[in-house]
Amino acid sequence: MLLASASPRAEDTTTYPLYAGFALGFASAGSSCNYYSYNCDGTDTTFKIYAGKRLHENLGVEIAYHDLGKLRDKDFYSSTTAESDGINLSLLGIIPVSDQGYFYGKAGYMWWDAEYSNSNNTITRDESGDEFTYGIGFAFTVNPDYDFRMEIERLNEFGDDFTHGGAEVLVLYFAGNVNFN
Repeated sequence: MLLASASPRAEDTTTYPLYAGFALGFASAGSSCNYYSYNCDGTDTTFKIYAGKRLHENLGVEIAYHDLGKLRDKDFYSSTTAESDGINLSLLGIIPVSDQGYFYGKAGYMWWDAEYSNSNNTITRDESGDEFTYGIGFAFTVNPDYDFRMEIERLNEFGDDFTHGGAEVLVLYFAGNVNFN
């Protein structure tokens, strides 16, 4: 009878906490509608509430509610306003720099709703959709309980009711989150 000896395997005991945070930022809608002599670069303040879980040193998952504020598209005769919000689910690719911070890229999908109103004819329309999103950012770890983040996200395409051909939304966020150990 042959006896085999087993050595205990070293296990990774690193656990990554759940986290939740709040972000405040600036949204800007742009499109190629300059061809039609329109001003389609509406901007407004925006916020998001998010929660997530770092699954591994280099991978995380995050869900967020975005309120994109009011964005305006003005032409010579009227102004179209879009108020929109949505839920975004993203995967994060994480590159640790040190114990003090990390870079991350994110790719996800957003389910959004928008309400459009036009100053010329006072007609209000609702639209909803879903689109691919992506972004990059840096998180500065204050201590094991708090992170500060700065990130840029691109939320693709409002529909044709905002501007002919749709318009992407680019958001710059400044955020803070609490880690729950």
